[in-house]
Amino acid sequence: MGIYTKHLPSIITTIIAIIILDQLTKLYVASYPLNTTIFNFAFFKIKYVLNTGAAFSFLTGFNELLKFIVPFAVILLFILLHNYKNNTILRYAFSMQIAGAIGNLIDRFTMNGVIDFIGVGWWPLFNIADSSISIGLTLLIIDLIFKRNKKNE
Repeated sequence: MGIYTKHLPSIITTIIAIIILDQLTKLYVASYPLNTTIFNFAFFKIKYVLNTGAAFSFLTGFNELLKFIVPFAVILLFILLHNYKNNTILRYAFSMQIAGAIGNLIDRFTMNGVIDFIGVGWWPLFNIADSSISIGLTLLIIDLIFKRNKKNE
């Protein structure tokens, strides 16, 4: 059976929920002027910036290239999701990465950059989509570690 069986509801729900949360938070932040600090307390802040690069402002100014590359990454992630649909951890890992990539891709086309706004300590500003991608990658690493440990037993 394909991906379009018992796992489809959880996959779709995960992807849509993350995209909606990401876009709603960005919509709220974008109601303020660009580069405005909305909230600042100790090591945590909310500041509206527009990132024209990749994660954590890496490749700044390459928004047009990323508009071209990210859809291919999303397609690859859907292929991986299909291939590992029976692995719960990987199913959520890839779903979260897909949702984050799509959330940021929406910004790239509508804002000509990605809205970042969450600041924690010295870490570069990020958003819900970035968090989703990072959590998805963490789940992928956890799955790899568990598989390696099982092989060594």
